[in-house]
Amino acid sequence: MMNRHKNIPIQNIFYMLSYAYNIIHLSEYKKIGTEKFTNVTDMYARILSVGIPVLIRGGLLKDYIIMVETSNVIKEKLDINASLKQNTLIQKKVAIKYDELSENILLNQIIKATLIYLTKSLSLSRAIRQKFYGFLPFFSNVSDVELNIRLWKRVRYNKQNIRYQFIVDICRYIYESLILDDNTATNSTKDPIDEKQLATLYEKFLFAFFNRETDYKVSRPHIKWIVDDDIVYGLPNMETDLVLQKGDKALIIDAKFYSENMSVRFEGGKPKHLSDNLYQLFTYLENWSKKEEEVLAGMLLYAKTEAKNQPNNQYKIKGNQIFIKTLDLDQDFTKIKNDLLLYAQTFLQ
Repeated sequence: MMNRHKNIPIQNIFYMLSYAYNIIHLSEYKKIGTEKFTNVTDMYARILSVGIPVLIRGGLLKDYIIMVETSNVIKEKLDINASLKQNTLIQKKVAIKYDELSENILLNQIIKATLIYLTKSLSLSRAIRQKFYGFLPFFSNVSDVELNIRLWKRVRYNKQNIRYQFIVDICRYIYESLILDDNTATNSTKDPIDEKQLATLYEKFLFAFFNRETDYKVSRPHIKWIVDDDIVYGLPNMETDLVLQKGDKALIIDAKFYSENMSVRFEGGKPKHLSDNLYQLFTYLENWSKKEEEVLAGMLLYAKTEAKNQPNNQYKIKGNQIFIKTLDLDQDFTKIKNDLLLYAQTFLQ
């Protein structure tokens, strides 16, 4: 039987986002953490209403884009192909190509397209739609693009544009939540984010939480296969979700956000741990490049579901200590923090 993950309070989703995107310390967003929302779409819209002005105040990001125009004066680069295609030589003109520093870049296009989309959405209040409409003049030098999920697949982040990531991801979340049923009243009853998005947020949150709230060395290293003949071609990558290290101890944590955390072969049968998850963690432990005197352990950290039986076990297999824990995201966020700290301290004390 398939079990649903427990509903995560909107307040806790905001806190998870705050850690994952490192905005928990920013005063502009702190007030949102105290507000009450009836559905997650309203919370996303509130985040955009605060975050977009922050971007605007910092200046919209500019980058060099390639411009092509016809001219009777040769400057910059001559585009022979464009000149022939446009037949500009008859007019005694040529097509020239040059770089221009411009706000008309993909990230700004996504935000502008989202704002236009939101100003027309009947799922949002008139007041918030008017507020979004008021942001549009700041994007007057940005081209209109058709809003679709393919835009986000083209996004690439770097040190120069990383400040956009939170807002652009929120644009995606709110677009995906509204596109399902933009003109009905059922929006507030839908799952706030699909399971894949929640799983990604869960991983990001755990990493950012331990990085901010503890003095552990926090990383997500790739683990190399221990092979006998140096041949690794075709072997899958082993990228950990989270590794916590303190002194001579290292704890590999694999975050799991599933609809069910244990399997039952038949009704009334005894629940068993999901074998693929155990095999994966065990493989990490067996291939970890262990230092002399280092003590190693692994943990599967599940998000709690509505099932009666939840993983909470400890094993020692071939000298490897393995913890299997469940985190209840449907509780006061202070308790979530305390549980996470306790789980880590179980081994790293």
